[in-house]
Parts: sequence; structure tokens; C-alpha cells
Amino acid sequence: MIAIMASGFVTAQAQDDVQSENNQVDEEIVVEGVRGAELNAREAERSKDIFSSIITQDDAGNFADQNVAESLQRLPGITLQKSEGEGKFINLRGLGPGFVSVNMNGSDLANAGGGPEGVEDRGFSLDAIPADVLQSIEVLKTLTPDHDLDSIGGSVNVKTLSALDRGRDSLKVTAQGFYQEFSEEWSPKFTLQGTKLLADDTFGIGYSLSYEERVTQVYETRHHNTDVPRYIQVDDTELPPPTAGSPRMLIPWELENRQENAERERMAVLIDFEYRPSDTSKYFARLSRTEYTDNDEALREYYRFAQSGDEETAYIDLETNTFGVGGADLQHQFFIQESTTITDVFSVGGENLFGENWTLNYDLSTSRAEDEKPDGRRVQFRLRDLAVLGRFGPEFINGQVVTPAQLAELGGLADVAGTGGNGPSGYQPGEVVQPFMLYDNIFIEPGFREDTIDQLTLDLRKDYNSGFVNYIKTGFKIQNRERDRDRDRASVVPGDKAIEGCMGDLECVTFAGSRLGDFETYISEQPAFDHAFITRSEAERLLAITRPIADNYDPDNVEIESNRLDYNLTEDTSALYFMAEFQLSDHETLIAGARYEQTDFESDGYLTIRNDRSEDPDSLTSLDIAIPLEGTSNSYSDIFPSLHYRNELREDLLIRAALWTSFSRPSFEQNRAFAEIADRVIFCNNDSANSAFGECSDDPADLQGDELNYDDAYKADNLVLSPENSFRFGNPKLDPMTSVNLDFSIGWYASEDLFLQAAIFYKDIDDFIVDVSGADIALNQLAFTLPVDQVTAFVIPSDLVVTNGTTYLNGEGAEVYGLELTYNHYFTQGMLNGFFIQSNLTFLDSEASVGETIRASEIQLPDQADVTYNLTLGWENDDISVRFITNYHSEILKRIGACTAADIQADAVAGFPENCRDWADVYQDEAVSYDIKATYQITDDLKLYFDALNITDEVDFHYFEGNRFSNGNILFRSERYGNSYQIGLNYRFM
Repeated sequence: MIAIMASGFVTAQAQDDVQSENNQVDEEIVVEGVRGAELNAREAERSKDIFSSIITQDDAGNFADQNVAESLQRLPGITLQKSEGEGKFINLRGLGPGFVSVNMNGSDLANAGGGPEGVEDRGFSLDAIPADVLQSIEVLKTLTPDHDLDSIGGSVNVKTLSALDRGRDSLKVTAQGFYQEFSEEWSPKFTLQGTKLLADDTFGIGYSLSYEERVTQVYETRHHNTDVPRYIQVDDTELPPPTAGSPRMLIPWELENRQENAERERMAVLIDFEYRPSDTSKYFARLSRTEYTDNDEALREYYRFAQSGDEETAYIDLETNTFGVGGADLQHQFFIQESTTITDVFSVGGENLFGENWTLNYDLSTSRAEDEKPDGRRVQFRLRDLAVLGRFGPEFINGQVVTPAQLAELGGLADVAGTGGNGPSGYQPGEVVQPFMLYDNIFIEPGFREDTIDQLTLDLRKDYNSGFVNYIKTGFKIQNRERDRDRDRASVVPGDKAIEGCMGDLECVTFAGSRLGDFETYISEQPAFDHAFITRSEAERLLAITRPIADNYDPDNVEIESNRLDYNLTEDTSALYFMAEFQLSDHETLIAGARYEQTDFESDGYLTIRNDRSEDPDSLTSLDIAIPLEGTSNSYSDIFPSLHYRNELREDLLIRAALWTSFSRPSFEQNRAFAEIADRVIFCNNDSANSAFGECSDDPADLQGDELNYDDAYKADNLVLSPENSFRFGNPKLDPMTSVNLDFSIGWYASEDLFLQAAIFYKDIDDFIVDVSGADIALNQLAFTLPVDQVTAFVIPSDLVVTNGTTYLNGEGAEVYGLELTYNHYFTQGMLNGFFIQSNLTFLDSEASVGETIRASEIQLPDQADVTYNLTLGWENDDISVRFITNYHSEILKRIGACTAADIQADAVAGFPENCRDWADVYQDEAVSYDIKATYQITDDLKLYFDALNITDEVDFHYFEGNRFSNGNILFRSERYGNSYQIGLNYRFM
């Protein structure tokens, strides 16, 4: 309405301006470089019926960036999620990767990889697509009914090279070298891109081939990924003042320092065949294959504070956030994994014009993706029962092993419990190499994930040459999606299983009881590591000798880690739409229509429980519990109407407004069927006649009490699952999130050198899905029936209410408000000739109500940054282009802890916030990064480019909110990937 009223004031002026325009046709000028790509993108955005942001090649066939994700982060409303220094996923307008669909030439892309943090998300990993094999990248921020509306945030469409669209023969070759600071290695990349016209320009072939190697090294510090911080308090019952009355402290669950060494190969082949025998028909066949190979080597050093019990807490200093505990573990892992991800896309279709202005479009496509990890493996060394000091803050967690005497003196104690590991054959103070670390785990894990999408789309359109209606359009889409994941894991303490597992091999038996001092070690480059690691060659030798133990263990694959992530799900969807465009005046149009979507969903999965405390240590048979789940299907449907208004008020002024609806399906992680106890199982003795009645422990042997016949039958009847177990549940009955979206934008195309745009938007989201941790959850109120009656080793009450549950639930709703501002200016006169500014600024605000059973108060929308900006300052002429690029985002909520009204009330009685876990909210800290990009046109056809990325060594921090018992934030994760550089040559043959 605002747009329509505004048009009346400027229409007369616009007509006068148009009449005064000089209609002379200028000679065609080919514009290359950053400005050329910007002009191409701006023209493509302006011509679309819907509001979008577009990245295109310049007229020389070059992109400004060499990676799709890096390209996208320059656009308004987009923040980039990185992994190991590379952009992988995007947040769009405050909504995460699961809210943003990714298509290739309009067809959905299968996704065999995990999403952010490795979870089973729908987000597509954009680093799998090299930017220089594409023609353009479209970010659609409003969607008409002929688009797939499963994308509340918006949609990304990558378009491959079309020979007929380019209209000429072309051939371009790129050679690049990539250097990363930490790995200190150069990595090559080669790209070939071309088009060929045949048969009097009626047949065209577009092709792109790319090969890249990339060697990186990344340093990380992590808290435990699933468990939240815990409270500790010194056991001061026998201590004199001032130690008596020791305060509580909220401390990290553990410290994990990592070094990730990755050698990656990416290969991509895309071929586009097009045939246009006449003006009324065209046909296409497109195929692409991308192959991503990752040879990953991970070193991990853990300080496991949570292994200490309450009686082993010895020291707390709230002023410096320092604590000391006994019973802690020091652990080393050397992890090796090779994986290959292959994504194939094939589509055929065409367009036919017939009758009086009828157009029929049709597309049959299939996309298949496989991710195979045939031999993930690791060795682990550990020392238990150590005296450890810890210290933490918002950007660090530190750990240090000390002697029991030092810790006792610090805490004013006579001795510290749980410190038997500090002895002559235990931890050696001051030594980098810890020779007595026991080889205590061999880990073998093959894994496979497959995703398949088959779809058929058909669109029929009728155009009118005059009158109120410009066109009417209808069509349908039918899609089948099947996703399968299968992982088998053998995780074994080699010394426990050596006799049977080694099958008589004495060398295997000997090495099963080895220690770190038996092997060659080295000191890694990761500055946070305190101790030396086994070398890779020695780790491979140890694995080869002791592997029979893992291969012979658990032949039936019942162990929890072989089942808890396994699932198969199917999703059958169908859609039907109708829409029409109306000509309201000479310069304004309105598109109105609606889309109907129907989805049938089904998933299988397992109830999995660790049960190794009851195993015979010498037996190769696992007693873990894995029981299939049933009743996990769901169906939902809805109608999604929309209105899209477009008004060219003047030749240089464009207004758009849209009121549209959309939805987002739950992620695979949220929707798949599963139930698991995430850590060791805690039991309670329920035998009222036993002296251990009411006592709870994760070791059944501690609950024997005075029972003389403590056999399996007794345990099956009297050991009851404790409500304090850390349970995780999927939710196949989740409803999709739906949204009513309002968008308004005004763009001023002042000239080819100056462009300004402002856009406001609002999203009202219902049934918002939230990841909840630390919640009270009743087992008999889950989305599926938990098969507790099939568990015979102990008792699981069917009405048990667990107090530390993690699950996914439909909340009440969320609202998002946003403003996007864009200012691009190319100076062509005076002292500033050649300088340019590309900039955008996005403000967001949101409120989400996730339901009183989860959170008593409203929260910020997860994955939303209140402020993002992208600023490029540059200068270029016909030969040289230099850009200084800044990207910023404010803090982002990633995960929430449960805090109900009952939790708040319970904490008021307890006197401290134990149940209301808003302190467990996880945020990504604000961040700003700086890049420099430059090109030099050596000849008309040869270009040199250079990129310096993350030049200020920005570190990615995530933290727990914390509270007064932690002195504020607690580090959740930090990732440091250092600087990297790219230098390349781009040669255009034609």
C-alpha cells in the first residue's frame, strides 16, 4: 500500500524524465573486473520479479572470489559459518543453514555430509562447489509459488555455465596456488571452463572442470560438546575455618585441545548440453559430479575434570576462576580418517511454446550423494586418578597436572582423594613425554551416509498480449527423498580383550598392554598441547598389530556406537501451485498465487544404552543395548499464499513489496528416530531390604551393599535407571516451522556508478523448533513408544521422568525484524577516479517463545546476529584492481539450556541456579575479519590474482553464558586457522 501510494507522487515526474532521455544507442563497452561483475549482478537482480541478491561473472568470465561461500558472505543479510578456516554454510537474514535451501539450476541437491558441528542438518556444504565452475549465484529472498517454499530464510540457486546464454565460443584456464600459515604448505588448483556452439548456433555445450588440493592445519580448544558445565564444592565437613563454608563453582566439564591436519582434494565436472532447434522449443541435459576427498589427522589432548567425584574436589578460587580436583584423567588420542564424498546431479528437460502464447517447462532430475569413511581409526593413551588444576574464562580453558602434595597444600587438606595416578609408574611431573600413559583404547569406525533425491517438475504458463492479466501459471512437483546412515564402531580397551581378541598372536597381546614410552613420540606445533604425541607411523604400526582385537569384538554390532547414529528415513513430497501476474499500470505489476505442499515422513532408529560395566572384561561380546524403535511416521500439509508487488516508479527507481508464506522442515538430526543415554548409565538400588537402598552410581559394583548373591538376576530386578541420566531423544513427530513474511525494498539505480538500496523485512514463525538441553522429560510422553519392556538387564520405569534430557520440540513461535542497507559507488572523475566502495549493513532483532516446558522467558532466535556488515574499499583501472574487505557479525545464539518456571522455583529453594540452566546457553562471539584481494591484467587475455585471507588472524570463539558462579562466560569452543594466501593465473583463450 505504501508503494502504491508513493507511485502517485512521482509518476508525472518519471514520465517527463523518460521523455527527455537521449535515445541514442552507445557503442558497446565491455566492462571487466569488480565493476563488471557488479554491473552484471545488478542488472540480473533488477530484471527478476522477486527480491534477490546475485553474484555473476564479469564479462571476462571471472568471479571476485574463488569459493561459493566466500562469495556469498559479501551479500547483505548473510553471515558465514566456517569449519577449519573454510566457509561452508550460510545464515540468511538471521536464519541458519537449515532454513536456507540450495539448488543447482533450480533442482534440489542431495547432501551426504553433515551440517554445522557435524549434525544431521539439511544445510548444504557450499565449499563442495568451486565458484569458478559456475555462471552465477542467486540468493532469492522472497519466493513466488512456483518456487520450492521449504526455505523460510530464502533460497540459493547456483547456475552452471550455458553456451547458448553466453552466445559465443569461449575457453578459460586458471592455475592457482594456496598457502596456509599453520600448515606451511602450498596447494595447487586448476580450472578449465569453456563453451562451444555448433549446428548454426542451435546446439551448445558448456563445460567446467576443476581440481584442487588444499592442505590446512587448524588449532582448536573445546569444552565437551554435549555435556554442560557442572557445579563443584569442596567437601569441607572436617575442615576448620576459613575453608569451611567453601563456595560453589561452575566449571567446565572437560578441556580438549585439538590439532586438525587435513589434506583435501576437490574435483568437479559440470557439462551442459542445450539444443534450440527453433524459437518455440529448447531442450537440455545437464550432468555434474563433485568429488571431495579428505585425509584427516586429528591430535587431541583431554583434561577430563568431570571424572572426579564430589569428594575429590580440593580447591576453589572464584576470583581467578581456578579450581583443583583429584580423580581427573589425562588422555591422548591420535585419530586418522580418510573419507570421500561424491555428489552426482543429472537432469533433462525442456521448454515448448505452442498455441496462443502457451509455454510448457518440464524437468526430471536426480541427485545422489554418498559419503564413505571406510576406515576411521584411532589409538588412545590415558592416565587416570590425577591431581589437576584448571582455570577458565570466556576465551580459554587451561589444565595442568600437579602433585597430590601441591594440591593438598593449596586446598589446606591433609590429602586429596583420587590421586593414585601420581606415582612412580604414573604421571611424571615436568616431563613432556609421559611414558606411563597406558594404551587404553583402540577405535575402528567405518561409516556410510547416502542421500538420494528424485524429482519431477512441470510448469504451464499462458501469456496475454494485452489487458489486465500478463500471465497465468500453474504446475506441480513430485519428489522422493531417501536418506540412510550406517556407522559401525568398535571401541575397545585392548588390555581387557587381548587374550581372546588377539587369537593367539603373542605380539598382539604384548602390544595390547603397551604404554606411550614404548613408542616414538614428537612435539606437535599446537601451542596449547602440554605433552608429546605418538607419531603417525608408530600409531599405524600399533593399530596394525592390535587391530584383531577390534575386528573380533562385537561381531553382532550391538555396541551403542554402532547403532546410535544409524537411521533410514524417507520423505515423499508433492506440491501444486497456481499464480498470475496482473498489470496494475504501465509501471507496476502484482503477482498473486498459492502453493499446496504435502509431506509423508518415516524414520527408523534405535534405543541405545551403554552397558559395558556389566561385561566380562575378557569377553569379546558387547552387552550394550540397541533396540529398534517403532511408530515413527508423520504427515503434514498446508497451503502457502503470496502477493508480490513491483513498481518501477522511474527508470532509476524500483520498489518491491511482498507478503508471502513459507515453511522449513525439521533437520534430519531433529526428525530422525533415536533415544540414547549419552554417557555412562547411572543406576540406583531399589531393594529396600539392602543397605545400599537408594544409593546411585554408574558402576553396579558400588550398589551391592550387603547382597550376597549379587548376580544378573538380582541386578535385573533391583537396579533401576536413575532420572539423572543424560538422555537424548529425536522427535519424528515434529511439525514443520511455518512463516508469514513481509518484505519491502526500494532501490535507486542512480547510474552505472552509484547504487543504493534499502530493504525491510519481517518474519512471523510458528512452531519454531528448538534444541533443548537439561530438560525434565517423561519417557511415556515421547513422540514414539520407548521399548523399555525389552530391556532385561535392569529396570527402566515406563513413567520415569529424566532430569537431564536433550531433545527437539516445537516451540510457540518467533519473530524476526530486519533492515538491509546497500551502498555501492564507483568514482570515475577527479582525484578519486578508480576508487570504489561496496558495502552493506544489516540490522536484525528477534524474539522466540519456545514454550513454558522449555524456557520461561523469551529468547533471541538461534543463529541470528543483530548486526552484520560487509565493507569493501578498492581501486581499479584497466589493468589493476585492489580490494580491502571487512566482514563483521555480532554475537550469535547457537544453543539454549532449559529454564522452566518450576526450575526457577526449585533454584530459589536450593539457593543457587542448578536447575534453571540459562547459564548453558551457547553463543558465538562477535567477530571481524579482514581480507585483501588484488588482480593485475598482464595482457588482454592473461590475469594474475592474489588473495590474503584473515590477515589479522581472527579466532572464532563460542562460549557458555555462565553466571556469577563462573564469573561470567565459559569457553565452549575456539578455532584458530591463521592466515592464508592464494595466487593464481587466469588465461582466456577466446
